[in-house]
Amino acid sequence: MPSLPRVDRLKTIYSAPKALNYGWRFTDHVKQPSFNGVTRYIPQVHRITFRFCKQSEGSVGVRNFVEERLISMAERHPSCVLYTQPIRNSNPTIRAEYANGRIVQMEATGLSMEEIEKDVRLILSRSGLPIVKLEGRQSSTAPSIQGQWTPFTWQPARMANAQLLDPEFAAHKTVKQSASDFILEHHQHINK
Repeated sequence: MPSLPRVDRLKTIYSAPKALNYGWRFTDHVKQPSFNGVTRYIPQVHRITFRFCKQSEGSVGVRNFVEERLISMAERHPSCVLYTQPIRNSNPTIRAEYANGRIVQMEATGLSMEEIEKDVRLILSRSGLPIVKLEGRQSSTAPSIQGQWTPFTWQPARMANAQLLDPEFAAHKTVKQSASDFILEHHQHINK
């Protein structure tokens, strides 16, 4: 006779992967890091460490990047600290530490200098939050109480019962002053 699964253990089986970093299982809404600046943007990556071997063939791309492009990268991003760790007989890695405490480590064995630069640009542009499947392209801290907007939201109710070519609603709506005239008039007013 086959054994029956215990229902009390199903929850732990299915919720266990949430504790691990399986990004393909997570869904979330768009978020802004809460530790970003109020009046200015604060880059989320604080430190990048390049670990490589001075002799191995797998570290050629990282060594070339460190020799040729690391200083210009450091000048372009003064808020991020860049470290190099030449450690003998080690695999090359790029390790990034973010403001929210997350640490992202990328394996760089056998990558070219251009691929290393692409990965560093990706690290610099990320927020440090885990990569998840987004539920939608926008989110709100408080859901809207008025419902979703449509083009007919603020139209008069009698428009629903009107005939197709009713003169009240068929007339073209126009403004007395165009946007170009408004800008020209505003520009002339400023230059006086």
